[in-house]
Amino acid sequence: MKNFLLILLTAALMQSCFVNAKRDYNGYSKSLVFNKTEKWLINNIYTDLNSNDREALGDETLSVFKKLSNENAYTLSKAKSENLINNKIPFSPESEDIQQLKNATDFNFLVNIYTKKVRDNLAPLETTEQIEYASNEAFAIIEIYDIKKEKRIYYQKVYSSQTRDKQTKGPSFHYSSESLSKKNLRKILKDIKKNAIIKS
Repeated sequence: MKNFLLILLTAALMQSCFVNAKRDYNGYSKSLVFNKTEKWLINNIYTDLNSNDREALGDETLSVFKKLSNENAYTLSKAKSENLINNKIPFSPESEDIQQLKNATDFNFLVNIYTKKVRDNLAPLETTEQIEYASNEAFAIIEIYDIKKEKRIYYQKVYSSQTRDKQTKGPSFHYSSESLSKKNLRKILKDIKKNAIIKS
């Protein structure tokens, strides 16, 4: 009997923790080419997460790109400290922003990151009958620009959600929109590593 109840509880937990995630490349290739001589600039993350999460995700992103680029990846803060860049770089830079990077630095690629919490209407544990439809939703985007060619070469967006329909009964477990944001960005980083083309 105890085993049966445990199985039911585990099944309910797995079902309620299901996350619907959609991936969009916007027509761009899934693969990024990494050459050991080319330099990557990681822009500050544009996010509504707290400063600790922002820093942690920034460190994770830098670690991935450093490993793939033979240590030729740098944060915007590092570039500023070495007087390579003076200004803030917007998430969706204008052509003038890219031209300035091209003329003033020797970076080859710009990595922009954006995460957003869309809705956060469900508690981690919901135990009562659902009165109306509710959801937790978030997305993350990484887009990359070829600075020398002055054009965007990569885009990936992951949008995820958990929902609870009206009149749903019984306990259900949910990730917060904050957790979904972080999971989304990590999905993109994992995908970049999986599809990377490494050249010597």
